Amino acid sequence: MKEIPNHLECAYCIRNRSHGGECGKQKHDDKGCLIFKPDPRGCIRRSDLKIPIPLYGDIPPLNTWSDQWSMNNVDTEIRIVDIKGLYWDKKKGKLIIYCYCEYYVNEYHEDYVEPKKRPVLKLV
Repeated sequence: MKEIPNHLECAYCIRNRSHGGECGKQKHDDKGCLIFKPDPRGCIRRSDLKIPIPLYGDIPPLNTWSDQWSMNNVDTEIRIVDIKGLYWDKKKGKLIIYCYCEYYVNEYHEDYVEPKKRPVLKLV
């Protein structure tokens, strides 16, 4: 894992309140947080996404983390917060879900490749 900048340590910390941790006070010095422990999943991002679901694939329940996804060739977890619409793609034979999601992204992972366009989710 590459070095995470000091100002991003809280977002990438496993103790972050949005990750379920208990860090209340930040203990920083000139080298960064003294109790920083990196979360291998990365930080949580929120976005509107189009998720393709295969014909007989399972749709994950709302507000539940699902780890069967890959984004930019790196395994990740997503949580569907709100479904805005559904569309059946006849050519590909997939159900497209337009939804508001939370997902993990780790820009400091060795295999991470910067996307040229919006993130592409794939069912693994």
